[in-house]
Amino acid sequence: MDQFKIIITIVILTASIFLLFSRLFAPQPIQIILETGQEVTTQSSEYFSLVDVLLLISSSFLIGSTATYLFYNSDTNDVIKSFRQKKKSVADYGMVLPLLRGDERKVFSELIESSGEMLQNALVLKSGFSKVKMTRILSGLENKHLIVKERYGLTNKIKLRR
Repeated sequence: MDQFKIIITIVILTASIFLLFSRLFAPQPIQIILETGQEVTTQSSEYFSLVDVLLLISSSFLIGSTATYLFYNSDTNDVIKSFRQKKKSVADYGMVLPLLRGDERKVFSELIESSGEMLQNALVLKSGFSKVKMTRILSGLENKHLIVKERYGLTNKIKLRR
């Protein structure tokens, strides 16, 4: 949900900047009626209509408020980092597989196939290893800094280290 808020904020910021610059640098012709009744049309950037002024003020306010929100929001850095970083693909983990022993290789490949995370009890059922053997295999993978174990209720959630 936080990512959605940040993306919406970035869209509003971008649209406001576009609106501000389009109104500032491309003024519309303005028709001025003098006291004599003479009509004068101007295209000068010195004059703005009431609608233009209101749009400039509102877009400036939106730019300031969204920039402040993005600057002070702690989740913004995480979202921007996730956009910038490439997630490790299966090919990156595939380079590790030949370096692992048979049982570790089997468990590690199960984690890769399950998109990088799985509950430990589901991993026991899928691999066919006993709980004790699975704990030892996962400890070995954790010592090699390939996985991370997080407590998840009565079991552990096993995640590939990114």
